[in-house]
Amino acid sequence: MLQTTAVVIEKSKAERDDIRMRLSHCGVLPICFEDEWVCLENIYCIKPSFAVFRSDSSESASRFVNAAKAIESGFPIIVLSNNHRIEAFVQNNWLENLFFLRYPANHQTFQATINRLANVKQDLSGPVLIAGSVERKKLIQELPLVSASQDPVLIQGESGVGKKLIAKDLHRLSGNPNSIFNLIDAGDVTGEWIRKTKVRIDSLSRDYECFYAIDNAEQLPFEFQAQLFLLLEDRAPGGISKTGAASRFITMVHRDISTMVDKGLFRKDLYHRLSVLKLTVPPLRRHMSDIRALAEYFTTQYSIRYQGAVCRLTDPVMDAFVNYPWPGNVSELKRVIKKLVLMDRVHWENMLPVLCNTDKGGNGGRPSVCGIDTDEVRQFLSTNWNLTLKQARSRFADKVERKIIKAALAETGGNCKKAAGLLRISYKSMLNKAKLYQLV
Repeated sequence: MLQTTAVVIEKSKAERDDIRMRLSHCGVLPICFEDEWVCLENIYCIKPSFAVFRSDSSESASRFVNAAKAIESGFPIIVLSNNHRIEAFVQNNWLENLFFLRYPANHQTFQATINRLANVKQDLSGPVLIAGSVERKKLIQELPLVSASQDPVLIQGESGVGKKLIAKDLHRLSGNPNSIFNLIDAGDVTGEWIRKTKVRIDSLSRDYECFYAIDNAEQLPFEFQAQLFLLLEDRAPGGISKTGAASRFITMVHRDISTMVDKGLFRKDLYHRLSVLKLTVPPLRRHMSDIRALAEYFTTQYSIRYQGAVCRLTDPVMDAFVNYPWPGNVSELKRVIKKLVLMDRVHWENMLPVLCNTDKGGNGGRPSVCGIDTDEVRQFLSTNWNLTLKQARSRFADKVERKIIKAALAETGGNCKKAAGLLRISYKSMLNKAKLYQLV
């Protein structure tokens, strides 16, 4: 019988030893690490049974979980923490292989959780949805509830934000092994397709379920909108056909159809029938935390696929990423990261203006370095509500100053004297600030 092994990530030696002792008591061989990226590399190389991650930082917990999912989407993780935000993140998560224990956990609790790991059967066929921002996490956490309903769903968002992935995940979450997923572009919808769809739905037995996902629904030809409305109206409440088979319609749009309804370009009755449930996917440029989370996930995923090792983005590259507007959203981010992973990392920073098209519009050729994520501000204020505006401003002023100094050092190849000249401050001030912000 194979030995159950677990990788443990915890920077404190005392807590690391405590977790080691508790796992050993449960018959698990612990392999401990201080650095999470070294731990991730070993998850890929030694393929342990599960991971134990100890942290009270919600950012670190989210980053580790996302990277581990990039290595193996069904990999079990136990998160130990006293942070209620991390507890909410784990308990409201959409994966079954993620567990939360309040630290310190006793031997019995550890053993009970480890026993649960053996009984979890993770569905690896569905898409992995990554979130960093509060808005995107909330959206993903709503999907199981939306999937449980049989009402039509309208998914709206810019091109490339991942609407098709969400539609496929709604299908996966239905849990019906006899469920059928059909994707069609609105431009291909014809009267013949609507008639065949009706016949297909009516011929299925009650054990089956049909998902029809219509992309670019705002381009649905007006002459077929009435027929599609009648098809939807022909379903019984809950989307049930005459034979008892369930049918579900999901439509995806790149813009707000309500304005088209006002102009008479889209039928009002069809719009209200399609949008019983509505999901809005935010663009990447609105949340830096989503950019970081997705960039780390795709970098890990593609580096394993093409290099056979876990790779991470350098700080200058990540800074450029979080300040680039990403007009192509997630699709563009995936394309850029894939190209970076396939080239030698010494050329990464030189290739960024080409890969991100930063020389065309947007930020005018050089990405800004002073952005502050609104989610970060919201989270800071929620836990420091008694601070004055002056105190809060001082906190984020330091953050912006650190970014500026970091960018100046990157521009001058780490030369503090040249960076001081670039920012027009004394060499002594530059050196002191660089040390203060741990940049040298």
